[in-house]
Amino acid sequence: MIVLNNELIQKTDCYIDENHQVFSELGKRFSEEFVDDRTQIRNLQQITCSATRFADIEDFVKNQMGKERNESKWRALGDDILKQLEQLRSESEKLDTASATQMALRLRLARGWVRAVVSEYLYQVAHRQMGDTE
Repeated sequence: MIVLNNELIQKTDCYIDENHQVFSELGKRFSEEFVDDRTQIRNLQQITCSATRFADIEDFVKNQMGKERNESKWRALGDDILKQLEQLRSESEKLDTASATQMALRLRLARGWVRAVVSEYLYQVAHRQMGDTE
């Protein structure tokens, strides 16, 4: 297991903070597509947090896009998700060119990314529910 040094950890955290708004926009879109289906966003969160390879996250998204159930919703979001994941991959390469740390960097970036997406999704759902009770 590769352990990232403090400098790389700080750089990944800064990148996530700097791009938090962009990632949150995806969470808003999830809340529009999956209004009453938290399972989909939770599955994305689960795979991202448990993946041992960054490609597992990309493969999960592609798999969801190809399923008949909810395919149109995943297809509406899938390409944008994959673009953001590609940006995370590119950022990991900019942060450190050593191939040994690439996977750890990508996974750390992905986990920060998914926290931003999921938290915005849940915030939007809660906001919608509060509006429904007024």
